[in-house]
Amino acid sequence: MSGEPEYPPRRAMPDDVRARMRSAVREGIAKPRRTARVWYAAAAAVVLVASGVAAATQSLRQQGADPGPDPAAGGRNLDVGLATSSLDRCWAAVRAAGKTDRVAPREEWVPHFTDVMLDVSVVAATSAGKPMFCETTLTTVTLSDPNAVPTYVPGTRTGLLLQSATGLIGGVLDPALPGAGLSFQAEDSGGGDAVEASPLTHQFVSFTWTDPAKTRLSVYEPAGATTASLPPAPAPLLSAVDRPIAPADRTSPAGRALGACLSGAADAVSDVAGYRPGVLLDKDGYQVVLGRLGDRSLACTTLPDPRRPGRMKMRVYQDQFELPPEQPRTIPMQPLGGVEDGGDRANARTPFAGTRLPSTAVTVTCDFGAGLTSTSDVVDGTFVVFVPKEVNDPFPRGVHVQARDAKGTVVFAGAL
Repeated sequence: MSGEPEYPPRRAMPDDVRARMRSAVREGIAKPRRTARVWYAAAAAVVLVASGVAAATQSLRQQGADPGPDPAAGGRNLDVGLATSSLDRCWAAVRAAGKTDRVAPREEWVPHFTDVMLDVSVVAATSAGKPMFCETTLTTVTLSDPNAVPTYVPGTRTGLLLQSATGLIGGVLDPALPGAGLSFQAEDSGGGDAVEASPLTHQFVSFTWTDPAKTRLSVYEPAGATTASLPPAPAPLLSAVDRPIAPADRTSPAGRALGACLSGAADAVSDVAGYRPGVLLDKDGYQVVLGRLGDRSLACTTLPDPRRPGRMKMRVYQDQFELPPEQPRTIPMQPLGGVEDGGDRANARTPFAGTRLPSTAVTVTCDFGAGLTSTSDVVDGTFVVFVPKEVNDPFPRGVHVQARDAKGTVVFAGAL
């Protein structure tokens, strides 16, 4: 297949190299890309190249485990503690749903590898020898049906067994196609992943972060000679909320904007109903709204879609960098209405958004240099302004931020 990228195998990477790559991602997010997703493709590239579990490592170790490659899993990580707790949650959901007759007893579930990204965890396991995937989020468990037979790609034994609401996919790879690649396309954005399957069970997983109903999946051979669409996965055995949280506001202006943006985007977000609305910027025909859920933050943008007159285009940007939870940071976004969106550079506006400001902050001033400043309200620690048009670089570095409380006292000052 011509024109398809070839993705390298995952491998261990020194910490200093990983740090430089993360820095490059932050810089490279400003570079226009026609089909690649903004941070998803860039950040996923760092995660995948850096052994496929760079983002997972911190989360796994926080749970008291020391993840490491399991030879039986083909180098994939198996965090026994995470696997046990996740499979226990899935088993409890099976019992609550009255479906214990549909799966083997819990003691016959064998985990083979684990993966984590943005607080979504997945365990590739077998149930009485049958491949199965258990996904857990903050609120929800999803379990594939171990008795389901995938619809294979014609002429192969490659097929999906799970495609969850978070965009996670799990399947089995034809052992005759080691090193195959996966590509996904959702509206006008897309990305890819190297398919690293267990040599024992041939199972693989990938985080696409796209809405399953809006995503086209394809698999291609290592040499890129052929490509084929992946048929949809069978229905899961169950997907249930086992740790409910109160739904967040969707009635205020910011709440309505956040709900409409998240539901309209092709991007997938886990535990979406729990995100509290943050600050809302509605200006020049563009809308940016921020949201928070625990330690997680995101920004969602809405703008007219030049490729589809009369329709709006939504996109989600999640805060995925490994920084201390309390450290203020930006959420990088690409220009709105620019070349990437089918518009032109002259009309593009670039949001400068931040999160994790002190809870007492009510206003923030962003200094872009040369006397150019912008001010924003602070809501739930979040803020967003447009980079002034006079700033030549739409992605300025070292922007100084000063946040004040209701009495005018500076509660944070520093460069983001």
